Amino acid sequence: MAKSIDENDILISRISDLYYLACERNKPTFTQFLNEQEISVCIEGLKSFGITDYSFYGGYENSQRKILGFFAEKDDFPVAIIEFKYRKQDTLNHRQFLGTILSTGLKRSVLGDIICLEGVTYVFILSNQADYVMSQLDRIARVGVKSRIINLNDFHYTPKFSFKEYSVSSLRLDNIVAGITGLSREKTRNLILSGNVFVNYLQKDNISYKINTKDVLSIRKYGKFILDEVIGQTKKGRYKIIIKQYI
Repeated sequence: MAKSIDENDILISRISDLYYLACERNKPTFTQFLNEQEISVCIEGLKSFGITDYSFYGGYENSQRKILGFFAEKDDFPVAIIEFKYRKQDTLNHRQFLGTILSTGLKRSVLGDIICLEGVTYVFILSNQADYVMSQLDRIARVGVKSRIINLNDFHYTPKFSFKEYSVSSLRLDNIVAGITGLSREKTRNLILSGNVFVNYLQKDNISYKINTKDVLSIRKYGKFILDEVIGQTKKGRYKIIIKQYI
């Protein structure tokens, strides 16, 4: 569900205060972790204020959840990575880690992405909360885990993708979303107009918005996708496209 106008206004007010605080103190200021919708709200708000000296960072390239920083370099961001290791035969997932960490009393906004791999999970977290989490957790869903903080520069992760070819009548947002989701035109329209679709982390409710190659689409409950390539047109003028989906 999209955030209400009041919540968006509160977020815009908060980031405005952070910006002027950074100017006043002549030092970087930061939000906590933001989700894609909040990032979209921030970008639009900053644009309306004419503020350009800002950046987003979540600990690695293409992270979904990010921190907004003013007058900040990448190394300034208060991001830590906790590495949780466990037996490879023990399968743990994102939900189990998220639920267990939140059960310690922390809010979702202190956590960034959670990347679960074979025998290891990486949790991105605000730096000042990392030691607390490690002190509280030695088991996730009855599985024993060992944790340590690793250097951001030592983290290397390449997302995995699946690739699928689609045929769409145009590169409009509604046509591509309909192709990916398999929804009817009416349901696709409702999905977009209800604020559930993001393009390059900006919420888009214009069904006619044109998608370009390499644009990143996030569709709530369906996943995250990239228009990888337009490979040609059929004799009937339909576009043949390759979509890659984050796994």
